[in-house]
Amino acid sequence: MIIVRRTYTPKPGGGGLQQNLRELQKATVEAGFPPLSVYRKVLGPHGTMVTVQRWDSVAAYDASRSEVRATRSITEIFERIYPALASTHETEIYEEIV
Repeated sequence: MIIVRRTYTPKPGGGGLQQNLRELQKATVEAGFPPLSVYRKVLGPHGTMVTVQRWDSVAAYDASRSEVRATRSITEIFERIYPALASTHETEIYEEIV
């Protein structure tokens, strides 16, 4: 099991990042991908949001990338998210230790 964690830091004013990530959460499940949890960072740059998603393996996650990019309901949301960000989001992958 792996955890994919993405950190999104918005430009000042936020640009609706929180609402867009809530919509992404719904669209992700509707498209058949693993559920996405959304968190607001309490300390650090104002308005920073973090998503966490569990996958069976790095291979399963990697295989999903082209499918995600072909899912219009998801790409439409990212088209609204990217202009609201101070810089591109950061992706981290953690391997679960048993």
